[in-house]
Amino acid sequence: TELATEQFGGGNFIPPATNTAGNLTTHITEKTINFSSQEISGSFDLSRGELTSYTHKNQELIEHFPEPSFWRAPTDNDFGNDFPKRNGVWRSATTNKKLLKATAEDPNQSGIKITAIFLLTDVQTQDTILYHIRPDGSIQITESMSRPTNLPDLPRYGMLLNLPKKFNQIRYYGRGPWENYNDRNTASFIKIYDQELKDQFVSNYIRPQENGYRTDVRWVELSDGNGAGLRITGTQPICFSALPFTDEDLDPGLTKKNRHPADLHERNFISLHIDLKQRGVGGDNSWGALPHEPYLLKEPHYTYSYILEPIR
Repeated sequence: TELATEQFGGGNFIPPATNTAGNLTTHITEKTINFSSQEISGSFDLSRGELTSYTHKNQELIEHFPEPSFWRAPTDNDFGNDFPKRNGVWRSATTNKKLLKATAEDPNQSGIKITAIFLLTDVQTQDTILYHIRPDGSIQITESMSRPTNLPDLPRYGMLLNLPKKFNQIRYYGRGPWENYNDRNTASFIKIYDQELKDQFVSNYIRPQENGYRTDVRWVELSDGNGAGLRITGTQPICFSALPFTDEDLDPGLTKKNRHPADLHERNFISLHIDLKQRGVGGDNSWGALPHEPYLLKEPHYTYSYILEPIR
């Protein structure tokens, strides 16, 4: 009979090595940047400040490209402490974002860097995203934002992208095997886990809500089981969730609704959150207690970085 378990040294993090090998070629126009290296190619739209294509062996790896994401679907505990109303300004923080400028540096031996600066008009702050397209065709994405001090804590700080549904095999190095959150993860040990998309959604909550999160992740791969797919590596520990539902599917709005997981309909893509961190889920009680202070996202400035690349 197992009485207790513990993992020692699990908090150590070794940053990924920088790979400068490769032969990146670029074609730059007034509005677009096309790039390629070996079997990787992609495009960036300067007029929109967005990555618009990323392929490996002529296969598109991403359906909807990374964009800032600060909201999470409320949990039952969140409703108890009035989170949907108190923190609701972050629900639409990216809806009306405006591109202020997108600039590209001259290509050099380290690749090419593109900076896009957005104004989040609903919260009146700027979000800056740096895309470093490296010689081997991988892309390091760095997001930075200052949180206005007059606004409530962030529900999450990260980015959201959609992947093809066929990338339903998930392999990651982080905490698991079950869902875990920053204030609820000490029973989840850090190791390499092999799972499937169907294992990610937690269906035994009475109502649809935020679920399926993984913390302290070093890297995660989503593949089709035949060698094709996308790998995401954090330059610091990252968190992720990969679900066949969007945040909007799981979010009932300002009040609880009489819905159940069986009422949801799976999307034909994978909604993938890649975060620096997410607000704790609390649980001291469900009728008003907030997550403990260390697990509230109240810092004045946030920045993090991760690397996108094909599984090779």
